[in-house]
Amino acid sequence: MVSTVSQPGLSTAWHVSTQRRQSLLLAAGVVIASLLAAGLALLLQIVSAVVVATWLALFAIAWRPLVGLYVALGLVLLFEAGSADQLMLPGAYFHGGLSGTLGLPVIASPLELLLVLTFLLWLARGIAGQRLDFRTGHLFLPMMLFLGALVMGLVRGVVGGGDLNVALWESRFLFYMVICYVLAANTIRTRRQLAALIGISLITMALFAVEGAYRRLALIDTGILAVAPEFAYGHESTIFLGALLLLVLAQQVFGAPWWQRLVGLIVLPVAVYTLLATERRAAYIAVAIAFVAVALILMVVHRKAFVFIALPIIVAAAVYLPLFWNNTTLVGQPARAVRSLYQPDPRDALSNQYRDLEKINVRATIHAEPLFGVGFGRPFLMVAPLPDISWWPFWRYEPHHNIMWVWLKTGAIGFIFFWLLIGATLARSAHFVKRIRDRDARVFAVLAVSGIVGFMVFCYVDLGLVSGRVTVFLGTLMGTVAVLDQLQQ
Repeated sequence: MVSTVSQPGLSTAWHVSTQRRQSLLLAAGVVIASLLAAGLALLLQIVSAVVVATWLALFAIAWRPLVGLYVALGLVLLFEAGSADQLMLPGAYFHGGLSGTLGLPVIASPLELLLVLTFLLWLARGIAGQRLDFRTGHLFLPMMLFLGALVMGLVRGVVGGGDLNVALWESRFLFYMVICYVLAANTIRTRRQLAALIGISLITMALFAVEGAYRRLALIDTGILAVAPEFAYGHESTIFLGALLLLVLAQQVFGAPWWQRLVGLIVLPVAVYTLLATERRAAYIAVAIAFVAVALILMVVHRKAFVFIALPIIVAAAVYLPLFWNNTTLVGQPARAVRSLYQPDPRDALSNQYRDLEKINVRATIHAEPLFGVGFGRPFLMVAPLPDISWWPFWRYEPHHNIMWVWLKTGAIGFIFFWLLIGATLARSAHFVKRIRDRDARVFAVLAVSGIVGFMVFCYVDLGLVSGRVTVFLGTLMGTVAVLDQLQQ
């Protein structure tokens, strides 16, 4: 017995090394599968690509439902929902309804089918094997309260005369967050699986950053892609770029596999360039506030990192702002974002004016229906006339003040539940950074803080909650944070 236990193949170091190799292989497999799916969509007829990808997904998810969550997260981080860039074409099919993209009599999108399929296969495997072991997680109560508010908002809107089709389109993305929470809380069981989730997030966001830089340099600046600056990049993409920057920072501070730290350092300047290239004012401010939130955590849990990393960045920002206050080049875009709050240029002034008028209408509607809201499928009041942008079918339903949109649709009760969910997630994430010693758990907790804070700031003035990409990301963060202290070795 002694000789057997002492064999190198059964040592602790051997098992740790094996787990790391398995995590790396699983992360690489998901990324390669995503890239192969994109290549099939571009090189083959889309129907053939969908058939091949569907069968592969069925086998992989039936084998391990966690793969479904990995694939969903990887694809939403890698591909925008709609873009003039042909490299983003797989995203249009993945997020769009099958009736509109392929002409099939199915309203649901492949993303929705993937999430539902993953959930059903996970449930079926658990019931068939008599080992469902359903885990609620520490955030289950606020998530279920918010789910109840969503259902009530949907019912209220339809009963109140709202358009059922619009109501479903408005609310469908918020339900993604709930299902991703349940999947993450019940399929992320071990630290190895958490490490794979971090690796997939890093790689896919890094690939998107590289593609975004290529899009600006090779397509936009050369005139090949002739689109307005507002539509050159998906608005919500900046949330992921900001999360990538702070994920790289967290891995350098708390540790990560050597290849992830190397990839992070290489892709960091590329991600910064792509973020600047988007020219989204809200994105720069969101990243800055998310960085401040992470810096405050570092000041408590890792003062050396705060002094040698966070503090120099804060000082550099203080020097940067006055130097680039009037700079209109790409490098001066963050300074322009701050300046536009006080001295907007003509383009920014028009954007501010539209949002101010929209805010008047949203507040008037909330004042008319403060407790239960107007529900999904019903437009907000038009007290102050808005410029006509009726080319966008939801311009009367989904205001840019996306945080207030939650109150508008679900009322004060739903708004309270929403903030309860956000606040509980941030509190637990910050607590785990301080209390948990595992490096991957701390890195993921920082990713959750940066992602959620950046999302909240961005959605205060822009559309985010009406994007399936954002809600899949949020649901996965929340579900994993809910069980972060229950992961097995």
